[in-house]
Amino acid sequence: MSEVSEFEGISGEDVQIIQAIIKSFYGSGTAARFNSSTISEETVKEMAVLLTETADCSQWMDAVPNPSDILMPTKNLKKWALRLLRNAGKPFLTGTEGVTVACKNVRAAQFKHQIILSLKY
Repeated sequence: MSEVSEFEGISGEDVQIIQAIIKSFYGSGTAARFNSSTISEETVKEMAVLLTETADCSQWMDAVPNPSDILMPTKNLKKWALRLLRNAGKPFLTGTEGVTVACKNVRAAQFKHQIILSLKY
Protein backbone atom coordinates (compact mmCIF):
# COMPACT_ATOMS: atom_id res chain seq x y z
CA MET A 1 0.00 0.00 0.00
CA SER A 2 1.58 3.26 -1.07
CA GLU A 3 1.28 6.39 1.00
CA VAL A 4 -0.11 9.31 -0.98
CA SER A 5 -0.99 11.80 1.72
CA GLU A 6 0.52 13.52 4.72
CA PHE A 7 -2.20 11.73 6.72
CA GLU A 8 -0.48 8.56 7.89
CA GLY A 9 -2.00 5.36 6.57
CA ILE A 10 -4.05 6.63 3.60
CA SER A 11 -3.44 5.04 0.20
CA GLY A 12 -4.44 5.82 -3.36
CA GLU A 13 -7.27 3.30 -3.05
CA ASP A 14 -8.43 5.04 0.15
CA VAL A 15 -8.60 8.33 -1.78
CA GLN A 16 -10.71 6.64 -4.48
CA ILE A 17 -13.04 5.21 -1.82
CA ILE A 18 -13.38 8.59 -0.11
CA GLN A 19 -14.12 10.25 -3.46
CA ALA A 20 -16.74 7.61 -4.29
CA ILE A 21 -18.46 8.12 -0.95
CA ILE A 22 -18.42 11.90 -1.31
CA LYS A 23 -19.69 11.62 -4.90
CA SER A 24 -22.57 9.44 -3.74
CA PHE A 25 -23.58 11.91 -1.02
CA TYR A 26 -22.68 15.28 -2.58
CA GLY A 27 -21.98 14.82 -6.31
CA SER A 28 -18.94 14.89 -8.59
CA GLY A 29 -18.12 18.56 -8.07
CA THR A 30 -17.66 18.15 -4.35
CA ALA A 31 -15.86 14.81 -4.72
CA ALA A 32 -13.27 16.48 -6.97
CA ARG A 33 -12.15 18.56 -3.97
CA PHE A 34 -11.05 15.42 -2.12
CA ASN A 35 -7.55 14.31 -3.09
CA SER A 36 -4.34 13.11 -1.47
CA SER A 37 -3.28 16.61 -0.47
CA THR A 38 -6.63 17.80 0.94
CA ILE A 39 -7.81 14.77 2.94
CA SER A 40 -6.96 15.16 6.61
CA GLU A 41 -7.29 12.90 9.63
CA GLU A 42 -10.36 14.96 10.55
CA THR A 43 -11.85 14.26 7.10
CA VAL A 44 -11.54 10.52 7.68
CA LYS A 45 -13.11 10.79 11.15
CA GLU A 46 -16.00 12.99 9.94
CA MET A 47 -16.70 10.59 7.09
CA ALA A 48 -16.65 7.64 9.47
CA VAL A 49 -19.27 9.40 11.59
CA LEU A 50 -21.32 10.13 8.45
CA LEU A 51 -21.27 6.45 7.47
CA THR A 52 -22.05 5.32 10.98
CA GLU A 53 -24.96 7.74 11.31
CA THR A 54 -26.32 6.41 8.01
CA ALA A 55 -26.30 2.87 9.42
CA ASP A 56 -29.99 2.80 10.31
CA CYS A 57 -30.90 3.05 6.63
CA SER A 58 -28.13 0.95 5.17
CA GLN A 59 -28.11 -2.81 4.74
CA TRP A 60 -24.34 -3.02 4.36
CA MET A 61 -23.77 -1.25 7.68
CA ASP A 62 -25.13 -4.20 9.65
CA ALA A 63 -21.73 -5.91 9.57
CA VAL A 64 -19.68 -2.82 10.45
CA PRO A 65 -18.53 -2.57 14.09
CA ASN A 66 -20.03 0.38 15.95
CA PRO A 67 -17.65 1.31 18.78
CA SER A 68 -19.21 3.20 21.66
CA ASP A 69 -16.43 5.78 21.59
CA ILE A 70 -16.99 6.96 17.98
CA LEU A 71 -17.51 10.54 19.13
CA MET A 72 -14.68 10.53 21.69
CA PRO A 73 -11.09 10.93 20.53
CA THR A 74 -8.99 7.81 21.05
CA LYS A 75 -5.77 6.63 19.45
CA ASN A 76 -7.61 3.66 17.94
CA LEU A 77 -10.30 5.84 16.37
CA LYS A 78 -8.10 6.69 13.37
CA LYS A 79 -7.48 3.01 12.64
CA TRP A 80 -11.16 2.19 13.12
CA ALA A 81 -12.21 5.07 10.83
CA LEU A 82 -9.87 3.90 8.05
CA ARG A 83 -11.04 0.29 8.44
CA LEU A 84 -14.65 1.49 8.20
CA LEU A 85 -13.91 3.52 5.06
CA ARG A 86 -12.09 0.60 3.45
CA ASN A 87 -14.75 -2.01 4.22
CA ALA A 88 -17.98 -0.05 4.08
CA GLY A 89 -16.77 2.27 1.33
CA LYS A 90 -16.14 -0.41 -1.29
CA PRO A 91 -19.82 -0.60 -2.35
CA PHE A 92 -19.61 3.12 -3.20
CA LEU A 93 -16.90 2.33 -5.78
CA THR A 94 -19.18 -0.16 -7.54
CA GLY A 95 -22.39 1.84 -7.14
CA THR A 96 -23.98 -0.78 -4.89
CA GLU A 97 -23.96 1.21 -1.65
CA GLY A 98 -27.51 0.20 -0.68
CA VAL A 99 -28.53 3.30 1.27
CA THR A 100 -31.99 4.76 0.97
CA VAL A 101 -32.31 8.09 -0.79
CA ALA A 102 -34.11 9.67 2.16
CA CYS A 103 -31.43 8.63 4.64
CA LYS A 104 -28.61 9.64 2.32
CA ASN A 105 -30.12 13.09 1.76
CA VAL A 106 -30.66 13.75 5.48
CA ARG A 107 -27.19 12.60 6.49
CA ALA A 108 -25.55 14.36 3.54
CA ALA A 109 -27.04 17.69 4.61
CA GLN A 110 -26.17 17.05 8.25
CA PHE A 111 -22.45 16.34 7.70
CA LYS A 112 -21.41 18.27 4.55
CA HIS A 113 -20.23 21.39 6.39
CA GLN A 114 -17.96 19.49 8.83
CA ILE A 115 -16.53 17.27 6.11
CA ILE A 116 -15.72 20.17 3.77
CA LEU A 117 -14.16 22.16 6.63
CA SER A 118 -11.93 19.18 7.48
CA LEU A 119 -10.07 19.43 4.16
CA LYS A 120 -6.55 20.88 4.13
CA TYR A 121 -5.97 23.88 1.86
